[in-house]
Amino acid sequence: MKRISSAGAVLALACFLTAGPGFAEDTPLIWNPIRSSDTSYSVKLGLKLPTRLETEAGVSMGVDTSMSGTPLDTPIKFWSNFTAEKIQTPAYQLNRDVGVDLDGNTGSAGITMNYYEKEIATPTIDIERRSSYGLRYDGASGEWLGLDASQSIRLSHSPSSTALVGRASGSDGFRTLGAGVAVEKMLGRYMTVSGALDRTSDAPEPVTSVNARYSFRW
Repeated sequence: MKRISSAGAVLALACFLTAGPGFAEDTPLIWNPIRSSDTSYSVKLGLKLPTRLETEAGVSMGVDTSMSGTPLDTPIKFWSNFTAEKIQTPAYQLNRDVGVDLDGNTGSAGITMNYYEKEIATPTIDIERRSSYGLRYDGASGEWLGLDASQSIRLSHSPSSTALVGRASGSDGFRTLGAGVAVEKMLGRYMTVSGALDRTSDAPEPVTSVNARYSFRW
């Protein structure tokens, strides 16, 4: 697939980032401008199709520039996803979806299958399970790469705003394995503090980390 011109990508991105509100909540339009950094911008465009599978499809365009504003790269990705299964009750939630991505510059692609399940185990404890399986196609070599898989389980205790997370993963056809545990604590309405211990089979030592995340919506 031919690489789109830098000028074309920058022009298209500028038009969407400077346009008025898209009213995406009221129409099938998907429009999500993103500023990744001071020199990186992108916009995700697409449509929600009125089908039982809740199919979505579109294109993501971006531009990476130098500090002086000179375009260095113009990534473009075509994407689509659909819901394979969806269950929603007051005490239980299940979602299965499939996503397909195609890099417009390199011809590389990926297929991802995601599984999410949440249930209220007791009046104070929620259980969440997540699984993801992905296959990647390398446009340069023309070959499908190994399977990537990840799974996690999260136990949330509502009265204390604390969660315990366990996770495991396998990448590159399970040549590399990983596992980890984490503890999260919500402080107030907007701040979350977490500590994690992770280990992969290709690393000599486990990695510990402590993070604080602040999230606010208006």
